[in-house]
Amino acid sequence: MNQRGISSHVAYLRHLGVDFADLRSTVLGLEIAPGRPALHTLSALYYRAQGMATRLADQVSSLDGSPYTQVPGSRESLDALRAGVGTASLAASDLAHALAATPLESIRFGGPTEHDEQFRGQERTEAVPVLTEHLQEAARQLELCSTVCHYVAHGISEDLSPAAAPAPAPLPAPAKLNTKQYEALDALAKGGAQLEVRDRRARIATIDGTAVTNATFGSLDALGLVHHNTTVSLARGRDITVTAEGHRALAHRPAPPSAPTPVTPAPTAVRASGRTSR
Repeated sequence: MNQRGISSHVAYLRHLGVDFADLRSTVLGLEIAPGRPALHTLSALYYRAQGMATRLADQVSSLDGSPYTQVPGSRESLDALRAGVGTASLAASDLAHALAATPLESIRFGGPTEHDEQFRGQERTEAVPVLTEHLQEAARQLELCSTVCHYVAHGISEDLSPAAAPAPAPLPAPAKLNTKQYEALDALAKGGAQLEVRDRRARIATIDGTAVTNATFGSLDALGLVHHNTTVSLARGRDITVTAEGHRALAHRPAPPSAPTPVTPAPTAVRASGRTSR
């Protein structure tokens, strides 16, 4: 897995989580009086929230097409981000509703009347609780988005840490066999062996003619070292294959004891003759 590429997503999500938190603080700190200034302020906040929802959606698409999807637990992370996109869209929607609830400085058909200012004052008064409700709801949704970004970024970091990778389960010790079993298994591993019936008796035919008794074959079969298709009739002959565990047993076959080195007797010393030449 390209951890550097995935790590960039982690950093981006953390940065995006901070951006959501900053937007939430801005929304909560607004002191808006309905009118033209509020219209411009809410428009800017709406575009900002909409852009952040798009950025979050881009992260979902990028991660869904990355090697991270092969990591256990990635489904939960992507589901959380996918839900976060909807939450960010709801925050933008609440800001849009606040924008729509802001009274405008405009004149109705028929031209201005003496009651226009009175009507505008009433509209502003009625708009205040609506604006407050939508802004509070937008802030709540933005807080959720910030939490989701930080939560998923932390989860991905944990998934990529070396400690998160489960240690492979140790393989059991390979089967220890006697000499006849090792010889029979070695002959069967060469391929072409069959379990068949001849003269009403089951026999094992090997490619190199090694004799394998039914008792020896039965012991190898019981240990899961060989395989034959029991659905095939013995009259037709069943192909015998050596399983992975059988090949592992052969790979760990102990070396035969070395023959003792024959001891060569030391040459007999020749006694010197007691005679001396005169």
